[in-house]
Amino acid sequence: MREQISRREFVRAGQATASNVAESDSSLSRTPEVLVPQTVKPVVISDLSGYRFKNGGPVCCVERAFSMIVTGSDVLDALVAGVNIPELDPEETGIGYGGLPNADGVVQLDSCCMHGPTRRAGAVAAIEGVRTPSLAAKAVLEQTDHHLLCVKGAQDFARNLGFQIEADLNTEKSRGLWVEWKRRVDAQHYLDPVRKDQAGYGIALHGHKHRRLRPAVLELRIL
Repeated sequence: MREQISRREFVRAGQATASNVAESDSSLSRTPEVLVPQTVKPVVISDLSGYRFKNGGPVCCVERAFSMIVTGSDVLDALVAGVNIPELDPEETGIGYGGLPNADGVVQLDSCCMHGPTRRAGAVAAIEGVRTPSLAAKAVLEQTDHHLLCVKGAQDFARNLGFQIEADLNTEKSRGLWVEWKRRVDAQHYLDPVRKDQAGYGIALHGHKHRRLRPAVLELRIL
């Protein structure tokens, strides 16, 4: 037997169903809560450049960042301060000043940072002339509504904020490594010094032999 319901009861039932569905959807879309233990042990993770200071400094990247975190500094400030150490180290060819250049011999640097508490991020890519791209990336996070600035746009942004823009970030070491690479991939135009000297010696010896023979030929013609 079919149960009879009034129009008013039907509308009320529909409203209740819609309310339950909306509540269910909102619970699924909410960001899950993160339970943080009462005692948090900070951890700083890095590649080789982060715990070996090639230029003989007193502390490395990991030590600087960790000491700042445990003394109350903002996590992002601490990490960037740590990264600045290898960025400014002329013996480090992976990042920053003295980093390996691109195929044209130009040092282009990348950096990206994220701030967990505020869920914000900033990055620069292929920026030229700035020794500390991590600071430029942090400035993108703090000063703009962008997440990523590239090449000239990144450089112009850094210049406008007072960053020093240098014409060339190569060091003698990075330039030398680039020249060695060019000799391997373009041996026709970038000659190996030893092979070049040998070729020059061969040409000089050949010319010397011809100069010695030439007077004899002229003498034969006179006779």
